[in-house]
Amino acid sequence: MNEWGESRMPPCTKAVKVKTPSGAETQLVPKKVWLLQPKGGKGIKIGLFQDPSTGKYFRAKVPADYPECA
Repeated sequence: MNEWGESRMPPCTKAVKVKTPSGAETQLVPKKVWLLQPKGGKGIKIGLFQDPSTGKYFRAKVPADYPECA
């Protein structure tokens, strides 16, 4: 952990097939992946992606076996 309490996560390297907001299905590498989990429930992994055609960021579900990264 650094002085602000942030832990260093490895960078994301594996591409995932996602549907972009513009409607195209592409293979993209997420900028960040984290676990979204309610109290006492099973969580899902969410990835932050950037649409290559518009440059806008969007979130999408990634496979459960994908490692958390930044």
